[in-house]
Amino acid sequence: MGASCSAANCRVPKIAGRFVHIYSPGADLFSLPTVTTPDDNITYTQGVTYPEWRTNDHTFIKGPNGRWHCFGITKPWVTGDNGHCGEGLCFHAIAPEGAFAEAMSFQSWRDLPKITVGDCGWAPAAVRIGQEYSLVGSRLGRTASRDLDTWTDRGRLNAKGGNRDPYILLWEGLYYLLRCDGNGINLVTSPDFSTWSDPVVIYKPEADSYQTESPVLIPYDGLFYLFWTLWDMADMSTSGYCPRSFVHCSESLLDFHESPVLAEFTAHAPEIIQAENGQWFMSSTDHPHRGIAVAPLVWE
Repeated sequence: MGASCSAANCRVPKIAGRFVHIYSPGADLFSLPTVTTPDDNITYTQGVTYPEWRTNDHTFIKGPNGRWHCFGITKPWVTGDNGHCGEGLCFHAIAPEGAFAEAMSFQSWRDLPKITVGDCGWAPAAVRIGQEYSLVGSRLGRTASRDLDTWTDRGRLNAKGGNRDPYILLWEGLYYLLRCDGNGINLVTSPDFSTWSDPVVIYKPEADSYQTESPVLIPYDGLFYLFWTLWDMADMSTSGYCPRSFVHCSESLLDFHESPVLAEFTAHAPEIIQAENGQWFMSSTDHPHRGIAVAPLVWE
């Protein structure tokens, strides 16, 4: 679905194929403290092995040996629980050897041990800084590794702004950190990943019930594209969550306020991956499959 764009020469991203179910978490021990949902209906018990797990916000990065990795929110899957109770662990999946396109096969990504360091289980964003890889969670806890295997807590980023779903873009020597705050998306910048600017709100949806989730900022062909997922407070049939994601286009990465919806996708918390040979892909979590699915993306 498309609409006009306020920026000149805007390209429309489109799914060019089907979503392939590349990863589903396997059975695992719940290692966090025992916790019960607010309605007292479901308890996640420390030390119990749960056969099925679900995923949510996630991130991709290519490791030092050329293998692709995916990290993100995970918790045991229990019928009737659509909330966040039981979250806090970070899943870690690794692709088979080869280019990203070659890893587009059914459940070909395998589980590695979950990560508990640095609050990275809360919607992590991955970024490479020099020879070190970092995961930054919604609480701005940062965990770092040189091999994507052994992790060290690096403390918290000293950044103002939103409180969930970070996304990090390195563009022309500057780090851009996006986060959601209520129904808006704000952005802070840093030249060194240490000192951060004051936050700037770059987008707010017009509908009061629309809350923004899972922002992604992509530079492409001289323009900028902002993807985000809808959390509709007026739709309590799904606790507000639904697999609807939107994209806007702008000439400025600091301002998408007057940019109309360029395209809509049936996907939840999508990530946009530019892989080898300039190929593009979109991921989706928990839809259309439990776990992570990926489809080719083209710009028309």
